[in-house]
Amino acid sequence: MRLPELEPKLHDIIDPVMQDQRVERLVQAFSTSLPPEIDTAWVVAESMSDDLLPLLAEAFSRIRKSEGRASVVRYVGRFSRESGVAFRLGTVAVQDRAYAVRHYGCALLAYSLRADALPILTPLLKHADRRTVEDARAAIDAIKSKNHNFFKDRDHSGKILWSYASV
Repeated sequence: MRLPELEPKLHDIIDPVMQDQRVERLVQAFSTSLPPEIDTAWVVAESMSDDLLPLLAEAFSRIRKSEGRASVVRYVGRFSRESGVAFRLGTVAVQDRAYAVRHYGCALLAYSLRADALPILTPLLKHADRRTVEDARAAIDAIKSKNHNFFKDRDHSGKILWSYASV
């Protein structure tokens, strides 16, 4: 007689293979620079909604086109306050070779308001791309001020309110 708790469960065997297949589908879907194809990639991604953030995080570094990586970071940013996976993706994104990905990575970290992002952002103040320097400075300011709006409202005018619906 076999004890049920000792029997291998089918999902324990299939899940890693299925996850690899889903990650590969995301990599292929987002490895494009064409906006209509990125829109189609989001249709593929939304079909995986149960554990989408970890799948996107795993696929991120394998996505060949910066437009696809930027789209992923832009989407994930809204979860940066409650998801460690989203926050870690932001810390990787700010090191990307493409400006748009770094920009959305800085935005994600600014939105998170997490002080542990400061040591990641500080080296970017010496980045060769002045836009990245400005983004890092704005993200640091937002975090230190505990006001994510300052990432977009760089003069602290109070006239710019930023939410992820408007990114």
